Amino acid sequence: MLVRLILWAIFGYLLYTLVKAAWRAIHAAPSSPPPEKSRGGETMERDPQCGTFVPRGDAVAARVRGKELWFCSTRCRDEYMKQG
Repeated sequence: MLVRLILWAIFGYLLYTLVKAAWRAIHAAPSSPPPEKSRGGETMERDPQCGTFVPRGDAVAARVRGKELWFCSTRCRDEYMKQG
């Protein structure tokens, strides 16, 4: 009787572990790129310095070699400009 109880406990633990792993795999963050629009409907821009995505309205804009770029902060913009 005690052996059966122990076996059922082990079986239950293994089942719990498998279900938990499956749940995490299903609900894991997608590896796809972030949405093109923010929740407020703004276009998302990628900071070329650090790779952060930021809504265009919150981004720091700069014209570099005739091209408009957006940065997450003035620090990232300045570091990018130093690199050249």
